[in-house]
Amino acid sequence: MIPLTVRSYYSLMWGTSSPEMICRAAKQRGYNRLALTDTDNLYGLWPFLKSCEREGITPIIGAELTDPLSGHRAVCLVENDEGYRNLCRLITHRHSDDRFDLKTAIPAHAKGLIVMALSPEFLLDWHGAGVTVAAAVPRKPGGTALRLRRVSQYLGIPMVATPSSFFLNPDDFGIHRILRAISLNTSLSRLTQKDVAPSDAYLAPASVYAHRFDIWPDVLRSTEAVAERLVFTGPQHDLVLPPWTNGSGQSVEHLLRSAAYAGACRRYGNDLPETVVDRMEYELRIIEKMNFSSYFLVVQDIVSRSPRICGRGSGAASLVAYSLGITNVCPIKHNLYFDRFLNPGRTDPPDIDVDFAWDERDDVLNSVLKQFKGHAALVSNHVAFQPRMAIRETAKVFGLTDREIGQVSKRIPWLWRSAEADDDLLTRLRRLPELDELDFPEPWPQIIRIAQRLIGIPRYLSVHPGGIVITPNPIDEYVPIEPAPKGVPIIQWEKDGTEDAGLVKIDLLGNRSLGVIRDAISNLSNNGIVFDENNWEPEEDLDTQINVAKGNTMGCFYIESPATRLLQKKAKVGDFEHLVIHSSIIRPAANEFIREYVRRLHGGHWEPIHPLLEDVLDETYGIMVYQEDVSKTAVALAGFSHADADGLRKIMSKKDKAGKLRDFKERFTAGARSQGVCDKQIKAIWNMMMSFEGYSFCKPHSASYARVSFQAAYLKTHYPAEFMAAVISNQGGFYSTFAYVSEARRMGVKILPPDVNESDIRWKGNSGVIRVGLLSIKHAGTETQQRIVKQREPEPYSSMTDFLKQVQPDDTEARSLIYAGAFDALHPKENRAELLWELACWQKTRSVRSKKTDLFDIGPDRDKPTLPPESELKRLRQEFAVLGFLCDRHPMTLYADQLKGKGIVNARDLSRLVGRHVKVAGLLITGKVVRTKHGDPMEFLTFEDETGLIEATFFPKTYHRFCSMLDKSRPFILHGKVEADFGAITLTVKRVSAILKSGI
Repeated sequence: MIPLTVRSYYSLMWGTSSPEMICRAAKQRGYNRLALTDTDNLYGLWPFLKSCEREGITPIIGAELTDPLSGHRAVCLVENDEGYRNLCRLITHRHSDDRFDLKTAIPAHAKGLIVMALSPEFLLDWHGAGVTVAAAVPRKPGGTALRLRRVSQYLGIPMVATPSSFFLNPDDFGIHRILRAISLNTSLSRLTQKDVAPSDAYLAPASVYAHRFDIWPDVLRSTEAVAERLVFTGPQHDLVLPPWTNGSGQSVEHLLRSAAYAGACRRYGNDLPETVVDRMEYELRIIEKMNFSSYFLVVQDIVSRSPRICGRGSGAASLVAYSLGITNVCPIKHNLYFDRFLNPGRTDPPDIDVDFAWDERDDVLNSVLKQFKGHAALVSNHVAFQPRMAIRETAKVFGLTDREIGQVSKRIPWLWRSAEADDDLLTRLRRLPELDELDFPEPWPQIIRIAQRLIGIPRYLSVHPGGIVITPNPIDEYVPIEPAPKGVPIIQWEKDGTEDAGLVKIDLLGNRSLGVIRDAISNLSNNGIVFDENNWEPEEDLDTQINVAKGNTMGCFYIESPATRLLQKKAKVGDFEHLVIHSSIIRPAANEFIREYVRRLHGGHWEPIHPLLEDVLDETYGIMVYQEDVSKTAVALAGFSHADADGLRKIMSKKDKAGKLRDFKERFTAGARSQGVCDKQIKAIWNMMMSFEGYSFCKPHSASYARVSFQAAYLKTHYPAEFMAAVISNQGGFYSTFAYVSEARRMGVKILPPDVNESDIRWKGNSGVIRVGLLSIKHAGTETQQRIVKQREPEPYSSMTDFLKQVQPDDTEARSLIYAGAFDALHPKENRAELLWELACWQKTRSVRSKKTDLFDIGPDRDKPTLPPESELKRLRQEFAVLGFLCDRHPMTLYADQLKGKGIVNARDLSRLVGRHVKVAGLLITGKVVRTKHGDPMEFLTFEDETGLIEATFFPKTYHRFCSMLDKSRPFILHGKVEADFGAITLTVKRVSAILKSGI
């Protein structure tokens, strides 16, 4: 007996087990062959094939197809390559065509498939159409099976046993019911029999199935015979690269060579240096050998659609890419390692990553999809249950209210992911300081135990941030396609599956900083300032380097996080080469190496960890900083080939790396010993390599981003108003609008309030002044913002009443505009309470008019009543509520009375108080939870007062005690010790107290 209808958890919200778990269980239960037939998809194909190989099981490829209207089903099993292509087409058709009809669709794409079905009608029709069919007995011999037996005998077709499974073990039925209730958005108590699979739909041992069908031994024999025909064990093809033709008849290799040398002349001048020619020839040979010429030409065509891009990732090490304008950092000047991107031994497909301005990316993607219609689709993401989602959804099907659920789910830290929840989830939750006061009464323990079972189960497909695949033949010959909710076509595999299939993707991503730079330069142009981008070398600007060295980079992409700014302050260097190092060494597992790097940078003695690595790590002071340092070290120290060394580098970022990493360690140790490296040195080097697990960057990536960072830093240094206006307008970055407004004010920039006659939708800066944009006014809708700008084009608004007549905002929008001060310039002598009275009168008049049919105005103007003087504190509270900041002052100034006499020091004075215990007051603007070596949570938080930033460290005891009280809605008094580390000032917090009286 061979299981021919097995569903994994990729049968979304039906199946409960991963392909890995299924294969492992199947092997234990005596199976040597196994089919995976998930419903309407091949999502789990590649994990299934890998697991079969690992367990020594022969895979059978297939899928269950459903009819969306009739509910009929059929299982299609693949016999050969043609059958695989047809299955991909059928699944694509099923997802893409609203009129999909299973009965008529199967015959059109049946070659190479064996189709198993329950419906006698379908079997008769399909057999008559020449389809290879089999009658499927679903559970055990019975009434339905008898009818199928008559049909199979009449048609002379095999009758096979298909006791389908949705879970592995009988006790998994409860998890299956939970998934079904979540999917149907109902409670467990309301599930009906038709909503769920039968309780015995688990993968039983072969002996159980043999016993069920012992009265029909011929069915068991037919099942074996059908399985023997299914020799297809997965798609086998080389790398699938995008095609390129231009009608010239010339080879793609010739076209690429011509384009690359023409681009090199633009970059370096017509008399190309020998180093450029040698590197170009080396790269072109490898590119041609690996058949990547068309790939480079397609990417060049794509990037030509936007005037501002950032090519990054390992592809930025390519001189060919630089010459074609795909990347913007010279790989020769910055010593970038091409073999990390392409080398003759590399078997997995590399890709080129290109950033576009975040609000331009979709247009670029759509143009590519249109150009290669039918041959292109985006890569998908398989979105799985994480702890928050699992707990929330399980609690919902138990009938808990949103409020009860929020008490737990909303307080789980965002960074607390499934990887940290491998043991008992309830125990881990009880250890979380954020949930200290919760005692988890019933039914919470049961909910959390169930939720733990859901973690990691896929729930739905989304779109990968930017990966696109372009194929020479129609793309649904390689992989099934389905439409994403946003309408774009996506392949059914995520990034790793795409790579396993040999499909070479191009990553087209969105980057807000490119939008910031674009808008800042546009702002300069509007102000009449001539800015020559073609000859712009921001990394050579001394003033910019000084600012970078001081860590004055808030708002500057890639280098604005508190950790990076502190590193800049410690390093005290701001040149391009060091910035590339700094932006790469900032990674979670590298903290111990960062301190050693700074020590060496400032002249501390050091020697190479081994003489063989002297040339490998000399530019980074003997410390591994970039991903390729791992590869270079493996080559230099242990004799790895470039391909094997890159394999070691790649496996570090994989989830299932333990076994392979162990093998690599044994090979590395043996290779290093053979070159005379002692075990102590091997251990130290291996530990440094392991600091690259998960989150790390290659040098070409960091160098590409460092150039964007320098462009941002240059604009901030020389044009702070225009730059900060662009940062806020693009609504991204590490910090909130409030924090960026404070930073602008610290730089001496004046913030002007929103004004219906002066403000654009976006913020705009000019000569040290920023005007708040309409987009920052809470409740002001996009259409209303557009009307405000459009209606004033003939002539400005003369009064608030004039504005109301022309723009017709709703009540909430009008009130927000008043509170934000958008009418203050029109009515400088009136307080905002008087404006609210005028708004009420206008609304009442409009309401009465709407009920009248005459053409005359209604009634005389009302006399304005005498209103009490406006409370400044109330006005500021209202302004803060709709803007999230105050235009003319920092909110901390409102707490001066409460803080008077408490011995509070200012942030700007902390550098003079090193070693002392102080009290400082500030508002929280950002924070990051990390874990100590012992696994305890601690947090790095940034606060600010009206004078500067406070970088605060909450070690585990302090974090545990105060984390639940910290939020951004109110200021706090921090009690702690001022510390200095290589000149970077931080506050080690011992105690926190809230300021009771609210100023805002």
